[in-house]
Amino acid sequence: MPRETAPPPSPAGHPVVGHAPSFARDPFGFVSDAVESVGGRFVMNLLGREIYVLADPADIETALLDRESFAKLEDFRIAFGDALLSVEGEQWQRQRHAMEGFFSPQRIRGHADTIREVTERHADAWEPGQRIELDSEMRQLALENLFEVVLGHSLSDEEFDELATAAHALNLWFKPTSWVLPHWVPTPARYRFRQGAAELRSWAESLLSRTGPGPADESLLSALVALRDDPSTAFDQEEILDQVVGMLFAGHETTALAMTYALHQLGRNGDVAERVAGEIDDAIEGTPSLSTVQDLSVLDDVIDETLRLFPPVHAIPRVTTTEVSLGEHTIPRDTEVLLAVWNLHRDGRFYDDPETFRPERWADTTPRERGYEYVPFGAGPRICIGRHFARLEMKLALVTVLGRYRIEAPEPVSVTPQMTSQPSGTVPLKLRHREDA
Repeated sequence: MPRETAPPPSPAGHPVVGHAPSFARDPFGFVSDAVESVGGRFVMNLLGREIYVLADPADIETALLDRESFAKLEDFRIAFGDALLSVEGEQWQRQRHAMEGFFSPQRIRGHADTIREVTERHADAWEPGQRIELDSEMRQLALENLFEVVLGHSLSDEEFDELATAAHALNLWFKPTSWVLPHWVPTPARYRFRQGAAELRSWAESLLSRTGPGPADESLLSALVALRDDPSTAFDQEEILDQVVGMLFAGHETTALAMTYALHQLGRNGDVAERVAGEIDDAIEGTPSLSTVQDLSVLDDVIDETLRLFPPVHAIPRVTTTEVSLGEHTIPRDTEVLLAVWNLHRDGRFYDDPETFRPERWADTTPRERGYEYVPFGAGPRICIGRHFARLEMKLALVTVLGRYRIEAPEPVSVTPQMTSQPSGTVPLKLRHREDA
């Protein structure tokens, strides 16, 4: 006889509105409480809209590996059109194949000097005694690295500010107080999202108009233009434009957040910052190079722990294309599914003292050994194409800053889930001379 299955359980909610008020008020807390009360697989009801939440490694592995049954949400097409971030099937394979060579570890390592030089220019513009807005500084740094390394263009400070503001607005589509509402309901966040999306598309059109076709070793943008202009390929103007829009957002936003949270946590944990600074002093004489930053184990632990505690992508949304069985439960076809990365990474079932920043927890294990308990870049066929770029950029940024300054983060940080894990306000960081006690 066929095995009987049923929907997953649902935590207690309210009549009519379901879990919408609790989720909108504190998304991370709501999911954490739900996992504790009913388990790591449950149904969330947002004003009649059912979303299945998965917060167990085995279920997340299934969802990330089975991309035929778990597809991208339409929300991604609203933001990015036919970019790599949002397409499926043959179109995704064609785009991934066209772009993945540029983001290979070997290619990215070849840009280490450029990333270092850009980072040093930013750090040299600061002064001991200064209080910087870390989130803003890291957004500009990541955006400049994206342009110098990937897009092959340079912009003025004013242009970077304008572009960063437009890209940042794309987060607002997933702002919890808006996301719980039907898509047709107008909200201020959705209005700003649409403004930002239009501005970002205008930026993409401008960049394409200034770029000629060329080989991939010139810039990824030149290679994409060459694909567009080659009638033997399936790429057209709109698809290339969507790629640029996707890169302008994803190519810097998540890395900027990771660098922000890493430096903030080091600024809150002076003992860890001193261990990292000591490791840097012992390993690096003069200008940091790729070879000298490769084997900094304490720094690697800091990066791994930052990505655990503050994954820039806090949740991965999917939609089922067919009925799916997970254990004793069934997810119907055409159902929204949320892979709760943030809550998985902070779950006491998998991590001791999970809410505490403890890089030393990685001394005796690795992200690979953790498997699907640790998925800051996703996993499976659709793992983040820019993960090697992001890690190298993080490493060079931390080496550069800690090589010049003692840092102090005077305030704790709180995070609000939008499209990415956004700080609720500005993130200040105080800079001091390295020699100061």
